[in-house]
Amino acid sequence: MRLSLANAFVAASLSTAVMPMVGSVSAATPEAEEFYRTHPVITIGYPADELMPRMLARYLPKYLPGNASGIVQYIPAAGGLALANQTFNTAAKDGTFLALIRGSTLQLQVNGDTAAKFDSVKFAWVGNMTREYDTCIVYETVKIQSVADVYKQELLFGASAAGSPSYTFPLVYRQLLGMKLKVIPGYIRIPDRILAMEQGELMGGCGFYTNTLMSTMYGPFSAGKIRPLFQGGLTKDRRFPNVPNALEEAKTPENRQALEYMYATLELGRPFAAPPETPPDRLKLLREAFDKAMKDPDLVEEAKRMQLDIDSMNGRDTAASVARLAQTPRSVITRVESVMKGGR
Repeated sequence: MRLSLANAFVAASLSTAVMPMVGSVSAATPEAEEFYRTHPVITIGYPADELMPRMLARYLPKYLPGNASGIVQYIPAAGGLALANQTFNTAAKDGTFLALIRGSTLQLQVNGDTAAKFDSVKFAWVGNMTREYDTCIVYETVKIQSVADVYKQELLFGASAAGSPSYTFPLVYRQLLGMKLKVIPGYIRIPDRILAMEQGELMGGCGFYTNTLMSTMYGPFSAGKIRPLFQGGLTKDRRFPNVPNALEEAKTPENRQALEYMYATLELGRPFAAPPETPPDRLKLLREAFDKAMKDPDLVEEAKRMQLDIDSMNGRDTAASVARLAQTPRSVITRVESVMKGGR
């Protein structure tokens, strides 16, 4: 029986099931040793973005005191917004809770979205596993050859939810650049969108990051079932030198500035935060463990095998990047907001 692309994606994801890894470090206080011996670190992500939380949950505890263990969980609601709100407001502030909070989620708060019940600069930032690059892909049956064709032929793209990159990027491309992209939200998981492409319901979509194409979607990608039409980022992903960057399509300084604001969130590709008011000594331990985990030879080899691009930032640099996003001039935000409102 033929395995659909959607089922293949799920199978690839399940093959990375987490097995808690334990370890220890020296130079830790007896209190920290006892605490992490009896309190596992919970790493939280959401289903559409599961590989790196799984990886971090395995390797970071190696470098915490007390033979620490790790657990991975997922909170699926609102494309990451629910997770950010929970982390800021109700999660344990004791050094046991780490959440993946992407730049696109942080941007909602910067934009003044009232559903964002957090202040991005007040999170206790632990580190960022990688910078990211978006791609807009089309299914193999779509008769389109280049970015130039997107201005001539309407493409039906699926998205998870309003506010997610799969929704905001194509909407901005349509409103700002004039690309003929019609966006339909409601396809919560990546496999849902892939299945809809297989069935002819969708023609493609954005919000498919290059790391995803090179890992859990590598089978259909390498087989030519799906192909990147263009990418988006402040720079190009070095692994895709021949895929054009949508930034090149901005014909005016104002449009380019607006796209650069959108792409600034991609620099925060996989940032992890502990809740505000996490004790400074435990945040220090988490940051040190994160930095060591990113250099762990086994993690590096596993990431290479899974085609994941680890391009990490430490906690201080991650916090600085978040602060820069939060300080975006209001005039730029207003322009992007007006573009978004015009597309609804």
